[in-house]
Amino acid sequence: MSEAEVVTRVIARLVADADDRQAHILHELACSAGYLWACANTDCSSYNYRGLRYCTGCGWGREGKPVGDIHPSMYTEGRWTRLRRALVKHYAADAPLPDAVVFDYWGGPGWRGAEVTEMYGGTTKEITGGFRDRDRFGDIAAALDSLTRWSKPSYGGHIRVVLAP
Repeated sequence: MSEAEVVTRVIARLVADADDRQAHILHELACSAGYLWACANTDCSSYNYRGLRYCTGCGWGREGKPVGDIHPSMYTEGRWTRLRRALVKHYAADAPLPDAVVFDYWGGPGWRGAEVTEMYGGTTKEITGGFRDRDRFGDIAAALDSLTRWSKPSYGGHIRVVLAP
């Protein structure tokens, strides 16, 4: 079991048996120790575990701001626009439009091989297999391959495409 899993379980057990005042103190102590971070969104009071990029309560970033695009390169604007259009088209046909789609690269065939997560407010949903299948996700796969040709991803690379208006 990793340190993060141990800390997560310990904090959860302590807070479960605490009243509101004690829970607040526990959360503040955990934040001071670097195990948690408090969402800076004034409308959200969630505490999030170290290592999380996005608030589990509202889905905003650590700075308390709505998430924005994270480009792999500043020279990819046309390719980025093509990816956004392909994603919007894909979701228009199938399901509710997520606020954003996140790609985390841990190896594979460029950005097309990245792990993909949909963000809906404070909830996330992983897309099993991502957008690897060219036959099923033709426009998205082509846009991701185009990004890869221009800006090869680094291990641990992260891009985010905001889709919500």
